Amino acid sequence: MFAYVDESGNTGAKLLDENQPLFITAALLTRSDFDKRFRDQMSAIAKAAGVDEIHAADMGIGGIEVIAQDLLKVLRRAGPAFALARVEKRYVIATKVFDTLFDSFENKAVPWHAYNEPSLRMLLVFKVAYILDEPLAERFLEALMEPNDKKAWAKMADFCRDLVPRVPLIPDARSREIVGEAFQWIVDNPEALHFVHSNKVGRKSHLPNLIGFGNLLNAIETRSAIWRRPVEVIRHDRQHEFAAGLKFWHDMYSNAKQDVVQIPFGGRMVLRRVFGSTLEISNAKDSPGIQMIDVILWLFARAQREHLPSACQAILDYVYDRGHLDDFSFAAAEVNTQKLIERVEARPLPPRAMVDAAKLRDELEERRQAGMREYALMKAAQE
Repeated sequence: MFAYVDESGNTGAKLLDENQPLFITAALLTRSDFDKRFRDQMSAIAKAAGVDEIHAADMGIGGIEVIAQDLLKVLRRAGPAFALARVEKRYVIATKVFDTLFDSFENKAVPWHAYNEPSLRMLLVFKVAYILDEPLAERFLEALMEPNDKKAWAKMADFCRDLVPRVPLIPDARSREIVGEAFQWIVDNPEALHFVHSNKVGRKSHLPNLIGFGNLLNAIETRSAIWRRPVEVIRHDRQHEFAAGLKFWHDMYSNAKQDVVQIPFGGRMVLRRVFGSTLEISNAKDSPGIQMIDVILWLFARAQREHLPSACQAILDYVYDRGHLDDFSFAAAEVNTQKLIERVEARPLPPRAMVDAAKLRDELEERRQAGMREYALMKAAQE
């Protein structure tokens, strides 16, 4: 199978741009090479519209409405599937703050279950996001993108130090305790965090582009399994700034081991995606498939804020009927967390559950205290 990918809403490390709060990426998925099959038809549609290539932003909503029925006919002949990944940039910041600062392997003050148990983890993500204002978020991003390790650690320590006075805004006492101790431990031990990247590819892995691309690869892999066809080519619209990062992440996913990874509390995950595929960085002029997904992506982004004319909406309706949407946002996280909690609460507790839970809690606390002591001794020995 073949995938044709485009993206919208790239603002680099400026994630708080009010005019572009979302990063969206989309893929047209076909069993055969769309570019070879439909090059002539797409060229004829463009010629009839008086353009050399179909580019939605240049043609505008009126221009796309004129050719929308012809584009939909091509889509129906192709019989594709679609993948859409919607990434809310403010939610990216919230999750990055949590993953960077609260990983219990690196931050010895964080209880293991507070980071690794899904429902507890997500509740804490929301509580940390609640006390994070825009100026502090900007400072976190500055620390995250700093290539010099000592400067990055100092900036992250300052960020946490200035967050400590906001901890009392968190509504419940236990969360205030966990978050406050986590921030203070980083103020004292910022060098324990492994977030610093001296190379550009590493730093750009923090940005929405690579999150969206990873989520898109999941959807492409799922469609490959449904169709029982290996992914042959992923043709991505040319992205000069992120081409190296896209190639790095594609290589990492496609060459990962096929082993099933067991995650805490019964979860299972396979890291390998799109094994054996080739990533091609192309452009719309050379790829009718990229032109088609450019239109779909542009319409989808526009539909987030306004109603579309009928022929344009018909294209999106066709996409929604045959597509998969991955929504990385506060709203989606809230729904998923609520469902998770409801499933947990729906199961009756075994007779000794509270006794066993208290025992586990005490063991985890002993492990946390031991971890902090061991790190303090190691740090003192190094000094």
